[in-house]
Amino acid sequence: MTVRDGGSPRSGGRQDPEANQATRPVIDMGWDDFAPPTPEDVAEGRRPASLDSRRDYRSGRSSGPGHVIRFALFTLLLGGLVVGGLYFVARPVVVGGIVNWAAENPTALELPFVADVVRDQLGSSLTQPVDARDQNPIVIIIGPNETPREIGERLVKAGAITEARALVFQSIERGATSDFQIGRHVVSKSLTVDEMISILTQPPVAPPTVRITFREGLRIEQMVAKLEYLEANPVDPTAPLTMNPSEFYQLATNPSAELLASYLWLKLPAGASLEGFLFPATYDVAPDTTPSELLSMLLDAFASHAPPALLALPPDQIYQKVQIAALVESEAKVDSDRPLIAGVYINRLNPKIWPTGLLNANPTLNYANDSVWLEDPAHPIATWVDYEFWTSIKTTGALSKVVFPGKLAGYNTYSHAGLPPEPICSPSAPSLLAAVAPDTADGYLYFLAKNDGSGTHAFAKTQAEQDANAKKYGYTP
Repeated sequence: MTVRDGGSPRSGGRQDPEANQATRPVIDMGWDDFAPPTPEDVAEGRRPASLDSRRDYRSGRSSGPGHVIRFALFTLLLGGLVVGGLYFVARPVVVGGIVNWAAENPTALELPFVADVVRDQLGSSLTQPVDARDQNPIVIIIGPNETPREIGERLVKAGAITEARALVFQSIERGATSDFQIGRHVVSKSLTVDEMISILTQPPVAPPTVRITFREGLRIEQMVAKLEYLEANPVDPTAPLTMNPSEFYQLATNPSAELLASYLWLKLPAGASLEGFLFPATYDVAPDTTPSELLSMLLDAFASHAPPALLALPPDQIYQKVQIAALVESEAKVDSDRPLIAGVYINRLNPKIWPTGLLNANPTLNYANDSVWLEDPAHPIATWVDYEFWTSIKTTGALSKVVFPGKLAGYNTYSHAGLPPEPICSPSAPSLLAAVAPDTADGYLYFLAKNDGSGTHAFAKTQAEQDANAKKYGYTP
């Protein structure tokens, strides 16, 4: 409320009543000015003068066409704001619904509007790889009747892409939804979705084989160590060997009756392993080859490469020949020496020529010495990879005085006559042939490596000749 016609809202002294009548306040009622009527006005029925001069704030407003236009513009503006607000609030829901609908009904992507919405929503998942630097192979196996969405979900699970719908969308864009090839494919995180589709629509990659090379002269534990190494260090990470080396070892050292029954020429002594009969060669096997399957491959290879004359012998004689062949394999470096070395051992087994019957074969002691280490529970299979096999036994006394525990005692051929209990390694075909046809004509009873880098041996009939060879080739002064 304002005070008009002079005067202040409040005064410090008394006011003259006559003065108050002369200066009546005018009350501002908001949209006009109104002064109360005086008693004289009331008595004489006059209209207050203030009513004639009131301010009407509605004066000047128009109810014509301009007013209607302004109202319409205001309504449109307000409606736009409301619709825009609803758009920004509801847009994620609407877009998400369109994308999900298109994923369940891929043919909807044929509509340009839907395709644009989906493309915008998928964004970089369509054009960018998960990790451009990661080229580690990821194997994807597509099964029969799998849809692009199912394939995409598997790729997401493997970490190859981030969005399964990206694969669906891109395959529809390319018209490749029915072009995915059943089988094994290899992709990586460094590929875009489009590049993956190019791979997945090509003929599948044949499962690679795992190459296993068992060289001549290995014992079973060395083969196991080889399998252990291949599992830990696969040549092709997409197809590692899945065989259990421990299971292979158990079957090789304790072959089943079913396995032995498949090979009529294979007759083992009670409790004997397959040592000596696991043929050394290179084998290309499937990654999921089982221990039993691999053992069958090795035995089949033995039957294929062994001299026919060997397999024609009675089974017990086959076993003895393999024992001799294993000794030859552990000693010979060149094929020309093999029949002569086999002849030395055959002659030492002849009591008429060598009464003691002692083979005096150093490799058998090395075999037993390694076996002591391998049988120690502190040395599990995982540690065999780093073990150095066939290291010459170290002793300060005579080799004949070395004692091995239990069944290993018979491998000291300096103190136990005859052949060792079992073959000591896997002999090659030339060693098997040498055992079947040894050269005993010259009656050699001794041999030693010439130690001149040639890999050949010097042979002798007597101890005196052996001593002379030892001096000649630097073993003695």
